[in-house]
Amino acid sequence: MEENQLVKPEVEESEWIKEKTGLAKVKAYAEMEEVKQRFVNLLGDRDGRAYVESVVIAVANNSNLQKCSPKSIMISAMRAASLKLSVDPIMKQAHLVPMGTEATLIVDYHGLVQLSVNTNYYEIAPNVSEVFKGEEISVDRFSGRVTIEGKKESDETIGWCGYFKAKNGTERWLYMTNEECDAHGKKYSKAYNSPKSGWNTDREKMRRKTVLRLLVSRWGNFSPLVQNVMMADEPAIDAEAIELPGDDAVADVKYEGSGKSRSELMQELNPEWAGA
Repeated sequence: MEENQLVKPEVEESEWIKEKTGLAKVKAYAEMEEVKQRFVNLLGDRDGRAYVESVVIAVANNSNLQKCSPKSIMISAMRAASLKLSVDPIMKQAHLVPMGTEATLIVDYHGLVQLSVNTNYYEIAPNVSEVFKGEEISVDRFSGRVTIEGKKESDETIGWCGYFKAKNGTERWLYMTNEECDAHGKKYSKAYNSPKSGWNTDREKMRRKTVLRLLVSRWGNFSPLVQNVMMADEPAIDAEAIELPGDDAVADVKYEGSGKSRSELMQELNPEWAGA
């Protein structure tokens, strides 16, 4: 009985093998010279190869990403690399997000700030701060200058204030209440009502991100491509098409340590699964 307890049920084992083989396929795809060379061309030899390794690490830490096609993962990563943004989750600049079997790129708040810094246009880079209960906002009708007055009564956030100062002396402010941020998200985000959307998992981050995006899209200094990235929310980013080898360029990858492919391992578990 004790020996049987050490053996996983057949169905659970098959899912376990599928996930490991999915990661192995991504690793094999990332090791292809044609794929690596694209990143090397963008970032240089050392940084390009290190970036590819960071993509594999991100996939290894996300079981849902392991179910996505390797090509979609690497194309999304290349878009991030072309914008000089990291896909390392720790950096919180850009994220590889699984959308079924396809991966897409979502730029986080810190990534939007980094895109602003990379332009070398700002003396004070765009940023957004909370406005707390008890504080009052006054906006100059002509200059747009926002002044925060009053005294903070609690940690409850009632709104968000964005600001930047360009090197030529231009200053811009933008204030939005929580309700205004939510209304904007509901109107423009296709995934607003999804349980997995940031609007439901981390609403305050999405409110802060909304103010930053609107601030820099109205008055910032960016290329059209970066403008598209700035305004992208949940959907896939509309970036320049990137050609990479198809997923079928990776053969039936051998599962690490076993020397056998996924189909061979599944055949051993149950002959009826052969070719699954």
